[in-house]
Amino acid sequence: MDVAGLALDPFERQAEAFLKARSWREWQFLSGQRPGRGLVSLYERDFPNFTSTDLWADLQAATPEEPRQLRELSELLASANIEGRTRTYAVNATRVEASAQVVLGDTEIAWREAAARWPLLIDAPRRHDLEQAWRDVIKSELNPTLEPWQEAMRAQLPALGPEDWLAFWSRLRGIEPAQPSQLAELVLQSTEALFGHGLSVYLAQVGLPIDDVWQSDIDWAFRASRFDVIFPEHLRMPLLIRVHRDLGIELTEQSNLHLEYGPLPGVRTIPLDVPGETHVVQRLTGGWQDYANSLTGLGWAQHLVQTDPSLRFWERWLGDETPHLASGRLFEALLHDRTWLAARLDYVASDDFVVISQLARLYRIRQTAAEAAYEQRLWQAEPGASLAATYEEVLTGATRTRHFSDEYLRILLGSPWSTLRPAVELRADVFAAQVRAFLRREFDEEWWHSGRAARFIKDELWRPGKRHSAEELLGFMGYEGLDPAILAAEFEEVLRSL
Repeated sequence: MDVAGLALDPFERQAEAFLKARSWREWQFLSGQRPGRGLVSLYERDFPNFTSTDLWADLQAATPEEPRQLRELSELLASANIEGRTRTYAVNATRVEASAQVVLGDTEIAWREAAARWPLLIDAPRRHDLEQAWRDVIKSELNPTLEPWQEAMRAQLPALGPEDWLAFWSRLRGIEPAQPSQLAELVLQSTEALFGHGLSVYLAQVGLPIDDVWQSDIDWAFRASRFDVIFPEHLRMPLLIRVHRDLGIELTEQSNLHLEYGPLPGVRTIPLDVPGETHVVQRLTGGWQDYANSLTGLGWAQHLVQTDPSLRFWERWLGDETPHLASGRLFEALLHDRTWLAARLDYVASDDFVVISQLARLYRIRQTAAEAAYEQRLWQAEPGASLAATYEEVLTGATRTRHFSDEYLRILLGSPWSTLRPAVELRADVFAAQVRAFLRREFDEEWWHSGRAARFIKDELWRPGKRHSAEELLGFMGYEGLDPAILAAEFEEVLRSL
């Protein structure tokens, strides 16, 4: 296919067909409908030319209407090219994710469901047994695939560009190379004292020792089942409907949005056509976190289904993920707002809950920042004991929770699509805090039921799809760029009284 002598329209149509096919496979896998992602048929039968370096060269020689069009299409093709040429490793990793089992007592549990199970275990030794069994699978089954996969991906990159791994993906994703490390450092430094004190106070209340807790302990502590009576399952969907109605959206009438339940912990939003079809796949475990995950997933989904259908493919589907991910965080933050809790859940005695839920949110953000910082080192070193020790040190230091070296390559799952994902997620949390500050300043403290604020969100943040970067949107709102101080101030306001 000679793209160089043509307009990009024919390739863009093929790229959209590819992304729809790849997304459909991802949805089928994440929702538990298929045991794999079908990558072999995708690259060998349906889109064999996407692993061609000739196609890549032709695309780089094309003359686009807008430079960003070429960059976004190049990012898609580069991701597909490297995934396709290293698909044996990707398939092997997926096989472990889908089929590995762990044993707890006399119960066999799917490996990928273990992290959804351990927050429900009151007994700490049983939590540790399950987490250790989960980690043993990583060490014995995943790492033997992830180590050569990382090397294989790096070996394929020179056919696409002269840069090193992080410089290549930073350029295609429009992120300044130094930004992930700088942003992570600022977030970690500005919240360190507040987080350390707040976590030690809370862990003491639930009988856990600071600096000697495992991830499963933290997940159990933040599950905070004592709040389940405030957040019962039968009120979750009515609340979600009301949240959307406050913004002038009738959730039950959105036939292009599908809320489903799957095996994996947390929530994921998978578009099969933008804006025509989006699936929100969530694992329910009860309590306030189900509400938080539902709000997050639907916030992501609204950014997709509200996108202007007349936009080009690359404007609807590709581009900076930061504003898209921030939409979910904008919705999630409602759950930490005392005024909103009183108005929408009649929950007025919410001080303890707001503190605990904000502490859980800060834990997530600090872990994301640590992963963003660690990823910078991951791609500059060889796999092995030294890098594993770095992972343990960086993650444990940021979260005050024991992280184990066995997990040092787990961040590679989803590669190369997932490269720089922690950095983008961190950008999204900072961006969302700035949007909240803007909405309160320009419209109302209770922006969540302001018609003017709703119009701004829908018209300025969602309707343009991914045409604008986070920095451009912040400029429209009067900011000079990402400002982590605004995010840190949100936590200071809630946690300083501890």
